[in-house]
Amino acid sequence: MYVSRAVESIRSDPIEGESIGLVLETAPDADPDAVAAAAEAAGATVDRHLQFGDLAVTVPQMAVDDICTVDGLAAVQTTDAISITHEDAADEDVEFDD
Repeated sequence: MYVSRAVESIRSDPIEGESIGLVLETAPDADPDAVAAAAEAAGATVDRHLQFGDLAVTVPQMAVDDICTVDGLAAVQTTDAISITHEDAADEDVEFDD
């Protein structure tokens, strides 16, 4: 399973009382609902279901290590790694449909 450098950093040195937004990429053969239930049992709040069975969750930093051990994950990274919400957030010319 892939764990981003940012998540590894939080995993090894979490800050008490702080939360982080994560994207949990489910493995191709995993049941997204089972992964969501396991993530919630490990301390995450499922914010939304994404394409391809992936999940956007909010997790207390102290629970990030537990989240990284959930069965059925292919990758764990911060939501910042996939967040481009407007043109100014992109490093290149991107046009959004209105």
